[in-house]
Amino acid sequence: MMAATVEDLLARYDAWKCVACGKCTYTCPAAQIGGDFSPRKIIEEMVISGGVPKNRDIWTCTTCAQCTEICQFGVNFHEVARSIRPELRSSLTPEENHQGVLEMMARLSAIPEIKPRTANWVTEDLLLDDSSKVLLYVGCTPYYDVVFRYLRQDLLDIPRSAVRLLNALGVRPKLLQGERCCGHDAYWLGESELFDRLAKMNLEMIENAKVDTVITFCPECASTIKQKYPEVVGKLDFEVYTLTEVLGDAIRRGELEFTQDEEIRTYHDPCRLGRHSGIYDEPRELLSSLGGLEEMPRSRQMGACCGNSSWVNCGPITRLWQLDRLKEASETGASTVVTACPKCLIHFTCAQVENVQLIPRPNIPVVDIHVLAASQLTRL
Repeated sequence: MMAATVEDLLARYDAWKCVACGKCTYTCPAAQIGGDFSPRKIIEEMVISGGVPKNRDIWTCTTCAQCTEICQFGVNFHEVARSIRPELRSSLTPEENHQGVLEMMARLSAIPEIKPRTANWVTEDLLLDDSSKVLLYVGCTPYYDVVFRYLRQDLLDIPRSAVRLLNALGVRPKLLQGERCCGHDAYWLGESELFDRLAKMNLEMIENAKVDTVITFCPECASTIKQKYPEVVGKLDFEVYTLTEVLGDAIRRGELEFTQDEEIRTYHDPCRLGRHSGIYDEPRELLSSLGGLEEMPRSRQMGACCGNSSWVNCGPITRLWQLDRLKEASETGASTVVTACPKCLIHFTCAQVENVQLIPRPNIPVVDIHVLAASQLTRL
């Protein structure tokens, strides 16, 4: 159940002002492509009825925060959407995709008796240290490899590349044995009890690991651990960084060099790395160290969402805006579109592979920034 009343939520996020505007609808990717969804409309229904909207529109929101970014009144609509979802789950659940396998993985991950095997991707060349004060939090990418190997066979190259990049900086990270899902999707889909369990289990494992720094290549893991775990346990006893932050700082200090090529690439800002965490410069500094960079019209704070953040409601409408984003990338003249989020990588690849009726599919490769960087790494 929702902890606050509708009136409390409207006041907390200053959402009363929402009904007099409409900029969010103009910029919202879900509202742009089609359908009946509108952030302003959701708030209007709450104001008029004094209750939570009893329709599926609330699940259409990807919580990408683009509406929040543009709102002149400072309404955090993505947090409003998240806050009212717990009340809806008992009667109006979101449409699960991929037969609900990914949601089930998170639920299984929260069972104490189950010990996930998440380090089968480690190869002999990777330098790790069980006594390290730096933890590499891997997240669900090993699970994604099982489910989406038919789309991409290189997903496990992401954690391997992360270790290689840290090794190049002289860091031998520690891995958590039996690491569990961070709980990102549970949080944003209103599964509060599941999120609390995962957060407490992960925090106990991190504390037992006796580390002072947690690094993750996944923006969702980073934003969840750094921003949302304190809501459950209070102040964290360790620092949390994304790997792109670490690499950007290292480049500025002259601690990393890469073989530069003549390719022109464009960059897609993941919502959780960009708008949710404010990290825009570091991935661009990294890409500029690898070759040329050509920006898409919608970038940085106004970067377009990949279309799905929690594996729900992925359908024809979502596919249209993914293809629209890939078309935008192709029109920059870049040879490749680079992203820093495993989910963005999977969604854009899926859009290119899956058949969409009479819709042209832009044939532009999509690559992970960490894998790309590791492939051009030069040791100093």
